[in-house]
Amino acid sequence: MQGGENIQDIPDRKRKPTPGLLLVCLVCVFAVISAGCGGDYVPNRDIIVIKLHPDGTTAWTQLIDSGRDDAAYDLIETPGGDLVIAGGKVLERIGNPHPRLIRLSPEGSVLCDRVLDNMSGELISVARIQNGDYAAAMHHGEILWFDPDGSYLWSNSTGMQEIRSITGTMDGGLIIAGGQEGRIPFGSIPEYHSDGTVSSRQPYASESVMTPGCTQRSIPVGPDKTVMVTQCTAPVIVVSQATVTNLDSGGNVSWEGSYGSEGLDSAWSVIEIPDGYIMAGYGTDPTDEESNARYLFAIELDQNGTPKQVTAIDRVEYFTAPVLQSDRDGYDILYSHSTLEGGYVDIRPAVVHVDDTGSAGIPRIIRTGVVTTWASDGGYISAGFPVKSGDQAYGRSVYARGGASIRAIRLDRDGNLSWDREIPGVSANHVEKVVQIADGGYVILALKENY
Repeated sequence: MQGGENIQDIPDRKRKPTPGLLLVCLVCVFAVISAGCGGDYVPNRDIIVIKLHPDGTTAWTQLIDSGRDDAAYDLIETPGGDLVIAGGKVLERIGNPHPRLIRLSPEGSVLCDRVLDNMSGELISVARIQNGDYAAAMHHGEILWFDPDGSYLWSNSTGMQEIRSITGTMDGGLIIAGGQEGRIPFGSIPEYHSDGTVSSRQPYASESVMTPGCTQRSIPVGPDKTVMVTQCTAPVIVVSQATVTNLDSGGNVSWEGSYGSEGLDSAWSVIEIPDGYIMAGYGTDPTDEESNARYLFAIELDQNGTPKQVTAIDRVEYFTAPVLQSDRDGYDILYSHSTLEGGYVDIRPAVVHVDDTGSAGIPRIIRTGVVTTWASDGGYISAGFPVKSGDQAYGRSVYARGGASIRAIRLDRDGNLSWDREIPGVSANHVEKVVQIADGGYVILALKENY
């Protein structure tokens, strides 16, 4: 796979089931590489935070290593220049992770490291709210509130089955992107409702579905021996739909909108605009005859979450959180675009402009890696791992023992290279995020695997 990503790097990719024998072999091969087939690999990661000067030279690095599994997935800058990091920590060699909020000073010193050992789960997104407190989300739908010093205040369940991101709103509340799940009888057709519920109906004559029931087939188990295996469909199937939830300043649900009827099964990003919100997520296009094709959509919502415009942005093969940015005549969306080059799938960032009528422009490919965001001057900052010599499409992850060097790239608004620097003395396996901060510099959040 070109463009900086291998197939195992692709999160949430919809793939066909792999034959069991092949899957066992692949697992065994990976285990031999990392710890030996039959070994007892236990996750043990370190958190790495890297601060860069505006010219890309390294200001400082901070390694957070408790000796157990340390993880971090999101960070934001405070008005005072501190960094707030959302993640998790495992307290035993083998155990469940616990929510964790870390705060670093502008110089990289650890100001606080809060681990909630009475809760299970990891914080995957963090936002500052108008009163100066912080809210952080767990993937399974719970929001936790912290004061400016990082002390835990309280928590509330959104009722969502998954959360992808949270953002503070101008009225002191939160806007949350994620999804809801429902169950319908196998062989039926889902009907989605805006309140997040889903019902079912029998298929029309023109619709094809799998027929429920059981089948038998013979499977070889030796040179001259077979066994009969009975395979039955499950009584129900799980269906998902994209959901956006708005919480008021007290953490109460102001409104919730679900968008399965628009074809979206997951919402990944949402921003507030003067007269509503813009949400980006993934789903299927009902006009596409290839039923397995996946598309990136953007939906403009009014202030109560009702769709105003639905725009299909692009067919996609790789799923990352799109970055949204509004302007006077619409908005831009930065996402991972796939093209076929020389028989390989090439994955790079692309920008599409959507005008105020909901019409999407042609994708403009950015020649860098998938972990990319906008800089304040309209250019781009990216971080990742080199895949092949001379190619700036740096990957998100590398699975080599001991990790690899991270590189950071700065492009101007036209996509021209400003600088490309290796971060000295740092090895990691995953780049989670890169952001520009108020002083014009940049911060990279990464993880290192200790195999």
